[in-house]
Amino acid sequence: MIGALIVRVWDPWPIETLRLKYLDVLMTSKEQTQSQTVSLYNIDENELSIGGQWPWPRQQLAELSRNLFNSGAIAVVYSVLFPEEDRFGGDEEFAQSMAEVPTFLSAVATTDTDRQDGWQIGVATLGNVLDNALSYPGILPNIQVLQDAAAGTGVVNSTPEVDGLVRRLPMILRVGDNLYPSLGLDVLRGLASGEPSYQARGSDAGIEAVRVPGFDTISTDQAGRVWVDWSITFPQEPIAGTIVFVGVTAAGVSPLVPTPVGQLFPHQIQASLFETLLNGTSPVRPDWALALEMAIILLLGAVVAWLSGHLSVYWVPAAIFCIGAVTVSGSLWAYLRYGILLDAAVPTLSVAILGSTGTAQRMISEYRLKLQIRGMFGTYVSPKLVKQLEDNPELMRLGGETRTVTIMFADIVNFTPLSERLQDDPQKLVFLINRLLTKLSREILENDGTIDKFQGDCVMAGWNMLGEYCPNHEEKALVAAEGMVKALQDFNVEIEAEGFPRLDIGIGINTGRCVVGNMGSEDRFDFSMLGDDVNLAARLEVATRRVGRRVLVGENTAKKALSICEYVDKISVKGKEGLIDVYSIRGC
Repeated sequence: MIGALIVRVWDPWPIETLRLKYLDVLMTSKEQTQSQTVSLYNIDENELSIGGQWPWPRQQLAELSRNLFNSGAIAVVYSVLFPEEDRFGGDEEFAQSMAEVPTFLSAVATTDTDRQDGWQIGVATLGNVLDNALSYPGILPNIQVLQDAAAGTGVVNSTPEVDGLVRRLPMILRVGDNLYPSLGLDVLRGLASGEPSYQARGSDAGIEAVRVPGFDTISTDQAGRVWVDWSITFPQEPIAGTIVFVGVTAAGVSPLVPTPVGQLFPHQIQASLFETLLNGTSPVRPDWALALEMAIILLLGAVVAWLSGHLSVYWVPAAIFCIGAVTVSGSLWAYLRYGILLDAAVPTLSVAILGSTGTAQRMISEYRLKLQIRGMFGTYVSPKLVKQLEDNPELMRLGGETRTVTIMFADIVNFTPLSERLQDDPQKLVFLINRLLTKLSREILENDGTIDKFQGDCVMAGWNMLGEYCPNHEEKALVAAEGMVKALQDFNVEIEAEGFPRLDIGIGINTGRCVVGNMGSEDRFDFSMLGDDVNLAARLEVATRRVGRRVLVGENTAKKALSICEYVDKISVKGKEGLIDVYSIRGC
């Protein structure tokens, strides 16, 4: 999260580009409307085929201005430069037409010249404006006769962003010690207010606003630029009662400028600027936008970090999507309702990265935990129970807890004669005992039992030791015992064919409350059970030889599975006063 904030403040070009692209989406989401104030006159290939090659003689431009004015144009704005005298001698006539038709001309601030004498323009400044304005070493104005006759002149410079698109235009530019207005701003001054000057306010932090007397203050960024409202379209033919912006659209004459709405010609861009200023619809990116966006990153990051740790990993992407959708919707509402440009792309990306990272870390952690659980329990717990513990590790309280458990002790009978016979071949003995224990263990695990430990030829197991509560653990233990007796019978058939004596088994089963958990020293411990009922199960296993039954079952267990148990007798066991009732599995 801190990294996201640092990157946002640093604002490298990929982040800046992402933000600008998102602001493009906002600015183009506004419904398009056609201007009722401005129309265009495009000097295209068809016009050149009629009027001749460009540049036209200025007598011809004078005729064009008069024709447009006579057709109802309020004023004519040329997005064309006239820095040199007309080779056809038409400057005087063109200047004369400007006395009849309100005409505005264009100039350009440039690095290709060091000329600083432009035209007289009054700019009243308050605060540090001059040092913060975009600066050029020179300016290329029109020839003096045209400059003096024009109703106004403005620069047509554009300021591309880091990705090459033009979204903001400067209201004023600095050349030497002079400030010059943009063309769109000067048309507003000349037609809407008639005042000969501007007002500009700034501070050490940058330019703050520009004002045309009689109009509302125009807020700018620190460089004196305003965001253009690109939702306005213009009639492509001159319309009576409108200001006509004239520009050359014939191929190869005027450069196309990339904008959020595509490539536009300079006169189209200046028309958009004028309409934006006239209507007061310039999008605004307040000084507090960065602070708000960083606060959103911090807030949403904290929310996503919490969700990543508490929601299922499958729900985290959905949560991130919803948070991103709300963030985008909020910024869209702020723009459409108040014209405020707030970036939702970088906060949403930061949240997505943070959520993805948190989810990935959690998945890795959970995967490692599952591996740990498999390593701890996989060899002596049923796969079903292992899966249960993997899905819900909280069920594994290894610190110790009291649970109702069914305990089994199973011991191989007649193992001593077999071990004596194979005392010279211990590997064969181990092989045989492992074969038998594998068969017995399989019966335990297939019936959801947990193998506590192996003690030589004895197996200790339990049911309901781990995981969710098993309501029929007594019956599962009895079914496992029945299967173990059958497995031993099959094993005896195998070893008799190999020339070894038959083996038998004694199984003691009991149910009761036990302490289950890690037991041992700090250096070495096992997951096991402890309690009086565990001892009773062990005593029942020993008593099987005396009673003559392979399986002896405690009363607590038998009462839960009377359909498969039968009463045997009352017997005495070590550690118990008096006689206890014991049962067995029918047929065992």
